Amino acid sequence: MDAYQTSIYTAILIASVIIGLIIVYFVISMIRQQRLNQQLYKSKISAEINTLEKERARMAADLHDEMGPVLSSVKLKVNCLDITSAEDQAQLEKINNHIDQIILRMREISNDLMPNTFLRRGLVAAIEESIANNDFKPDLQIRFQYSDIPNLDTEKAIHLSRLVQEVIHNTVKHAHAKNLSLDLKVNDHKLVLRCWDDGVGFNYHKLVNESTGLGLRSLLSRTEIMNGEMYVDNHSDKGTEYVFEIPLETFQNK
Repeated sequence: MDAYQTSIYTAILIASVIIGLIIVYFVISMIRQQRLNQQLYKSKISAEINTLEKERARMAADLHDEMGPVLSSVKLKVNCLDITSAEDQAQLEKINNHIDQIILRMREISNDLMPNTFLRRGLVAAIEESIANNDFKPDLQIRFQYSDIPNLDTEKAIHLSRLVQEVIHNTVKHAHAKNLSLDLKVNDHKLVLRCWDDGVGFNYHKLVNESTGLGLRSLLSRTEIMNGEMYVDNHSDKGTEYVFEIPLETFQNK
């Protein structure tokens, strides 16, 4: 190889190295930008969800602390009226029943927004109480089992509670199932929530891309901000199965 060929070879080699370095630089830059975009997306979704939960908590407190006493006061004053006729007494009883129903429904709404049991005794107790007071669908049987649940901070526990609520809502609305099973446990350094039903299933990809798929997107968003993974498996003849896998370190580091 003469000097001319050597110089050409050297120039090609240098050019190849430079091009390679440029490509590596752009690939690394793209990866960093993608990670940054993911972090910004998670931060945005987390801020939106936290704002929503704070608003729910405020509304629950307003209903419990303000509307409840007002309705009770109205009922008390109504019953202080001087009623003489049987017809008026019958109307008064109807009014009392209506007020009682409003107070009961208001308490149910307040509890849905921010369960008192959840605040007092934690996630598992709140889920069990929701199932025990099940009025989602009269013929829907819900079974809940759990094991080795770690201590969760309020924010993460709220996310998990909302996952369960949304799964139940989707089951009632889309699955037409008779049975729904919920299983919460630790497996391979992950907190795993598995939910499955015996309903008719639904088109997951269609719903998640439509406006009617807001609940499914909410499930995915809450899972992502906990650095978890969500899997949905549904068949027209075998029902639907949801699996949420959340790394335990998510709960250990706030």
